[in-house]
Amino acid sequence: NIMKAIAALTESFESTLEIEKDGIKDLRVKAFEEFNKTGIPTRKQEYWKFSDPSVILNIELNHNDSIIDIDENYDLILCNGKIVKNQIKSKTGTVSEGILNGLVEKDIFESKNNPFLDLNNAFAINGCYIDLEKNSESTIRILNLVNNEGGEQAVYPKIIINAGKNSNTKIFEEFRVSGKGTNFINSVMNVSMDMGANLEHVILDDYADDTYHIANIYAKQKKDSNFISHNFSIGKKFARRDYNIELKETGANCDLNGLYFAANREHIDHHTTIEHIKNNCTSNEHYKGILGGKAIAVFNGRIHVHPDAQKTDAIQNNQNLLLTDDATIHTKPELEIYADDVKCTHGATIGQLDDKAMFYLRARGLDIDSARRLLMRAYVGEIIEKISDDEIRNQMMDIMIDKLPKGDE
Repeated sequence: NIMKAIAALTESFESTLEIEKDGIKDLRVKAFEEFNKTGIPTRKQEYWKFSDPSVILNIELNHNDSIIDIDENYDLILCNGKIVKNQIKSKTGTVSEGILNGLVEKDIFESKNNPFLDLNNAFAINGCYIDLEKNSESTIRILNLVNNEGGEQAVYPKIIINAGKNSNTKIFEEFRVSGKGTNFINSVMNVSMDMGANLEHVILDDYADDTYHIANIYAKQKKDSNFISHNFSIGKKFARRDYNIELKETGANCDLNGLYFAANREHIDHHTTIEHIKNNCTSNEHYKGILGGKAIAVFNGRIHVHPDAQKTDAIQNNQNLLLTDDATIHTKPELEIYADDVKCTHGATIGQLDDKAMFYLRARGLDIDSARRLLMRAYVGEIIEKISDDEIRNQMMDIMIDKLPKGDE
């Protein structure tokens, strides 16, 4: 099975080499070679201890970037990783166009010891870059659609965002899976932030039955830049989303807010890594999960404070609500601190719904389901209310309440 999957993967990669006007073929070939050195990791690696990505090898990884006719109210629509609608006002185009016209740095093709990044880079024949000018104000709505009418497919969405000096940007990105087939989605977003840039990114994910989704978000931040992420993530056959943040210059700040749901036998894993490289940077991380059924969730938050990063202020908090006895959470903070004048705090909690509060609400005449939903609404509200945009915040509240896991499934 494994040999078959790797053969299908290699064959579909080789077929991309016949594309005309592919200005980044060399970079892609090199990325595939890097991927081949390690292949798909297994549980033996610490980084994948509680999530076994080799389950992906149960499907034939045939690359598909076929498109369907779709026009909805989004500024950018990718279908199976390919641009089908682009009304973004800034400089924008495919990844290779961005590299060829010098607006995208080649260093996004660096390996970083991440085989899924290498694989995404190897298939970077589509994707999209967005170059936001300095001092610009933008609100961008993105739909990342994965469509599969049947059979097995691999898709490689890639989005690159350059936020110019003192630019101010809000991005709403929705992942949607349609059709009945089996999907391996390997998505990457690269964010590069210039001095004083502000970027707020809201990501909305959906339940999808036969879907394996591995997502990597990389952000590099210069002086006084501010990256705020709101990650609304839903369990799948296998879901893994990693945030890799580099606070490269003084005064950079990132806020990572997350809410993840899983029920039945779904699997969801978040690994966050924040590199505090220079002094006076701040990071604030708050992730909450709700798990039902026999779901498994993993949260691993790594804060790495480099020797030059005095006056670091880093806060990390992971809270989990287990609705059944069969749900499992593995939560682990990793603090690696090489500077002496720092404030780093972390906390992890695992609990059930509050009995006293349940009793109180039942005594006020609410049935058990309504009482449970009301308490869960308050629990998720703490994360959702961090979204600055009123319209998006209200929309997300409705959507996430609708997606709450049922306890017993």
